[in-house]
Amino acid sequence: MIERKVYSSWAFSQNEGEKSNMNSQIYKEDLAPKSKEFWGNKRPTEDDLKEFTCYECIGHGYANTKYKILSNPHNFSTPQLALICDSGNLCFGYRTEGSNIVIYTD
Repeated sequence: MIERKVYSSWAFSQNEGEKSNMNSQIYKEDLAPKSKEFWGNKRPTEDDLKEFTCYECIGHGYANTKYKILSNPHNFSTPQLALICDSGNLCFGYRTEGSNIVIYTD
């Protein structure tokens, strides 16, 4: 049995299946109901910013996608925010660039 925590860069590691399942469970149960993604011209309302962790995709690079966190009223940790941006995955990990989160996709 593995610890209940967010696992980053779990692909090709020991217990990778359990780590994947744990990330998915944490995302579905704890994070997804408290977050909202925005894109294009859609902008969060003041209520959205107060109630939900709001984020948007701000770009794609070689094997990565960059996200901007617009609000974090639940004070989620950086690993939790990365898990939100990657919809419960994080198999290849992430990094931060200032206040932005970059998800590795390959």
